[in-house]
Amino acid sequence: MKQNTYRVAIGGLLIVLSFTALLGMVGCSHTQAQVIPVSNREVAAMSAEDIVRVMLRAGFTDEQILQLGTDLRNEIALSGAAQINEGDKVQSILAVDSGYVYVSSRLRGSFIYDLRKKPATPHKKTGRSE
Repeated sequence: MKQNTYRVAIGGLLIVLSFTALLGMVGCSHTQAQVIPVSNREVAAMSAEDIVRVMLRAGFTDEQILQLGTDLRNEIALSGAAQINEGDKVQSILAVDSGYVYVSSRLRGSFIYDLRKKPATPHKKTGRSE
């Protein structure tokens, strides 16, 4: 009698696990974004501020910047270029060349970010640019 109870319990557990795995593959439409390294001849050490500016201009949300920013910064420093995918769609491609980051974005088009020239930031007390 105990043996049959265990078989039923194990069979039920296998059905539940199979159903859960199936829902995970088919039912979830939210896909995870990821940063993929791309080989390049040049690399650059971008600051966190540079990464935020580039990603905002490329159309990424604050949550995406928090999620992907560190990986993007690392890949630009190690590989010199990176591709950001969401599911099977390419959202953005970034590549370093001669002190510039060339960015092509699905949402905002293409632009060039100059790593050598920093945009003026407002002074904390006066609000004027430094």
